[in-house]
Amino acid sequence: MLIILLRSYLVWLLIAVAVCLIGTLSVLAADPSQARPFLISYIYNWDGLVVAMSGFGALHFGLSTFRQQFNYLVSAILHFKNNKSVEIYYELQKLFSFGNKQFIAIPVFIIGASILYLCGYPMTGLPHYMLWLSSSSMFYAGGLMLAYGVYTIRLFSSLERNVDDVELQNNVHIVELENFNLYLSTLFFVTVIALYFAFRGTLTANFTFVPPAQWIGDFINIFLPPTSSYRSVRNLLIYPIVLFLPLASFAGFYVRLVLRKIYLVSIKRKILEIDDLARPIVENASSPYPIDRIIEIRNAAMDLKGKILSNNKVLPLVDFKDSPSIILLLIILIQFIVDNDVTIKSFVKGLLGITT
Repeated sequence: MLIILLRSYLVWLLIAVAVCLIGTLSVLAADPSQARPFLISYIYNWDGLVVAMSGFGALHFGLSTFRQQFNYLVSAILHFKNNKSVEIYYELQKLFSFGNKQFIAIPVFIIGASILYLCGYPMTGLPHYMLWLSSSSMFYAGGLMLAYGVYTIRLFSSLERNVDDVELQNNVHIVELENFNLYLSTLFFVTVIALYFAFRGTLTANFTFVPPAQWIGDFINIFLPPTSSYRSVRNLLIYPIVLFLPLASFAGFYVRLVLRKIYLVSIKRKILEIDDLARPIVENASSPYPIDRIIEIRNAAMDLKGKILSNNKVLPLVDFKDSPSIILLLIILIQFIVDNDVTIKSFVKGLLGITT
C-alpha cells in the first residue's frame, strides 16, 4: 500500500514538473518578460508542485486501490443473506463507475474555476490563462474525491440498512477487518493532506483582486456589504473547506461505524448460537453427560462468550492511526479561523505577544 502511494505521488510530481516546464517554455517563446513571473507564481505562490502531487497523487492512489479493497470487503469478508447481495453489488458497481462521478466533479470544477477567475490572476495573455487552468484543475481532483466519498457513503448506507442480513464469513479473522480499517485511515490521511495543501495554496496565491471585466465588478459589488471591497470575493474560497473537509471527516467516521456495527451484530449472533448449543446440555436433567462434563461445557461456553465480548473493543471509531489526520484537521481549522476571523486573529496575536 505504501509503495503504491509513494509511486502515485512520484508520478504526479513528475507530471507537475513537466507542466511547469512546458508552460514556462511556452510563455518564454510567446512573451519572455512574463516567463519568470509565471514560474514564480506556479511554484511558489500557488505551490503548484506540492498541490498537484498531493491532490492528484491522493486521487491516483485511491483509484489504484479502492476497487481491490472494496471487492475484497464485499466478496471475501462479508456474507449476505436473503438475496441482499443484489442491492449491495448494485451500489458497489455505482461506486466503481467513473462516468457517473462526472456529474459531481465537473460542476465542482466549473464553480471552483469561476471563483478563482473572479479573484483575479496576475500577468496577461497565455501565462494568465495557463496559470488559471492549471490551478483550477485541483477542483476537478477535489470534485472526484467528493463524488467517490458520496458513493462510498451510499454503499455503506445500504450495508447499514441491511445489517441484520449481513454477517462475516466463517473463515474471516479480525485482522482482515483491521487491514481494511488501516486502508481507510491511510485514504483519509492522504485526502486531508491534499485538502491542506490545496487550501494553503489559495492563501499564498498572488491574486490581484481586480475584476476580470467591469461588468463583473459591478455585479459583484451589488452583493458586497457596505464596508467591503472587491477583495471579499476571496471569501468564496471558503466553500471547499465547508464542503470537502466535513464530508471527508464524516465518510471516514461513518464507514467505520457501519463496519463496527456489522462486527458487533456478528458477535451477538455468535453468542446466541453458543447459548442455543449449550443450553440443552446444561439444562436437560436427563442428559447422558455426567455432571462434571456438564459443568465443563457450561464453563467453556461462558469462557468463549467472555472472549467474544472482550473483542467488542476492536474496530474503534477513532484510534492512534488517525492522530496524524486529526492533527492536520486541527491545523487547517486553526489556520482557516485565524486567517478569516479578525477577532480571533487579534486574540492569537495578543496571546503570542505579536504587536505588528
